Amino acid sequence: MDGNDTTRSNVTTDGLDTLSSPIFDKIFRILIVSIIILVIVAAVCGNLLVCAAILLNKRLRKTTNYFIFSLAISDLMTAFFSMPFDVEVLLHPYQWSGGEFLCNFWTFMYLIAAPTSMLNLMAVSLDRYLAISTPLRYYTVMKPKVALLIIAIIWLYSLTFTTAGMVRWPYYESSVINALCYFNINPYYSVVSSAVNFLLPTMIMCVIYYQIYKIASAHAQRIAKQEVPTSVASNSNEDSATMTSEKKRIKRNIKAAKTIAIIVSTFLLCWIPLTLTSTVGALCRECLIVNAELWTGFMVLAYMNSAMNPILYSFFNQQFRESFKKLFKLQFTFR
Repeated sequence: MDGNDTTRSNVTTDGLDTLSSPIFDKIFRILIVSIIILVIVAAVCGNLLVCAAILLNKRLRKTTNYFIFSLAISDLMTAFFSMPFDVEVLLHPYQWSGGEFLCNFWTFMYLIAAPTSMLNLMAVSLDRYLAISTPLRYYTVMKPKVALLIIAIIWLYSLTFTTAGMVRWPYYESSVINALCYFNINPYYSVVSSAVNFLLPTMIMCVIYYQIYKIASAHAQRIAKQEVPTSVASNSNEDSATMTSEKKRIKRNIKAAKTIAIIVSTFLLCWIPLTLTSTVGALCRECLIVNAELWTGFMVLAYMNSAMNPILYSFFNQQFRESFKKLFKLQFTFR
């Protein structure tokens, strides 16, 4: 890494010296710091609301929202324990004063954010697939205890994977060199982490949502055929009630799956630029020289995802909207 590389990556960012004037650099840092502070405030307030809504509203205490709660905790940890260090570095470049422990703590919190979020999203996607594909077995298989066990495994795996990388495969003898805090992870470990914790779950979720799409299309066709009038004798009140109930259930599950798909897509759009840049830079640093401003922009975009999730919940989920209104004791107008 060069002397300017105080970002959390193995990507060369020499462009800061060659393309930025001191005035532009100062203005850019102030702008980015302001954005990150806004993201921190929004992420903390929004995700605390999500956690409070799930804890206080019995209607929201279902297995799907257990994973949403876990995702909110991950976003809160990022906002509390990772973003503030970025603000510190941007305000005081080349003057890391936190020591070795805080430098490693920052790296640890940064590394654990994406895997836990991605795996929670994969778990909730699988939850929705099971609810649609095997509705009768779903409530017997996906019980609260099972969901909590899955969440515990996700966090234990993420903690173990991150700790192992930092302890077993550090890139430098010390994380703080010449008053700079470095991302002390072996580049090849970073590549493996991106492949296992980002690319693989992404492919799995693509398959899951393709299957959900096929099931939803088949259900829609079947219901359409059932709704075609045939004869009065073939349409008893009991059959009609069963069909209506099934139709509502299918629509409800498909709507929930669409909401999760939007949340997953937003996560991917926010994290893909940073992840791909880090991966390519780790494999071949000479192949990718990224302007520091562009890299910082990718980082801020990834962080913004932590603030977006509560907005998406409130926009697409009526129960969350109602819970947020009660918590705020205000009446907001939502679409």
